[in-house]
Amino acid sequence: PPPFFFSTHHPQTAMLRSLVGSEMCIRDSNRVKPIKAIKAIIALSKDNEDTEQVFHVIDALKGSSDRKYFKIFSKSEIGKKILKERIHLVDTLKDKESLSKLPKNTLGYKYYEFIYKENLSPEELIDASEKSKKEFGNRTEDEIFFNIRKRDMHDLWHVTTGYGRDALGELSLLAFTYAQEQNRGIGAIALYGYWKVGREFPDFNLRKVIREGYKNGKNATLWSCEDWEELIKLPIDEVREKINSKKPELYFSALNDLGAEPIKFNDDKVLVN
Repeated sequence: PPPFFFSTHHPQTAMLRSLVGSEMCIRDSNRVKPIKAIKAIIALSKDNEDTEQVFHVIDALKGSSDRKYFKIFSKSEIGKKILKERIHLVDTLKDKESLSKLPKNTLGYKYYEFIYKENLSPEELIDASEKSKKEFGNRTEDEIFFNIRKRDMHDLWHVTTGYGRDALGELSLLAFTYAQEQNRGIGAIALYGYWKVGREFPDFNLRKVIREGYKNGKNATLWSCEDWEELIKLPIDEVREKINSKKPELYFSALNDLGAEPIKFNDDKVLVN
């Protein structure tokens, strides 16, 4: 199997993992800067370890897509409540004791297993949240709050979709995220990854897996506007039905074909190790 796509420790896997969170960073303005983006992509193609170029692409192409979805969120009943009461999703996600006491078939318990079996730390989300506040430039406090909330959803999206932390799973989730929010920077990186896997691994039809991620993202409800504090209390199958999360059949098929070993969560094979 191609080691890059099925290793959770490869540098490029870590880079891809950070992208869903990095989409919320804004440094200067809403202007799209295609020349800057092209230069960054060229630099990335020459040196795949130069992950800083990824963030240049995000900054250059993001535009105002986050504001569009903030408006949807802020007009929804869930959004109004969360903004008014300043409900921080990370406070729920870092409550290890409460998560561990949820029924084992719930999204919250699955998330708990994912975090602690994968040696992740919700506290890292808090640190990243504090650091990222400096990157927003001209965003309002409510817009910053919304974007940080979106970033904190990342691992919940992993568990809900079934995509693992291997690079193929991260790239598929990236395509899913682009379909959800139409962030051109995220789309550009997903497209670059789509091109790269087709060129470097022609014997493995991995592009169809990424296309499946995009399709699933288009078919799902708008996840950034869902009430995740309530969803974590529900059985994961009920959550998936409620927000229209389709099983990534092609992704699981690719894992099987390449001999990757999924992690078993209560006999439910959800994520790849």
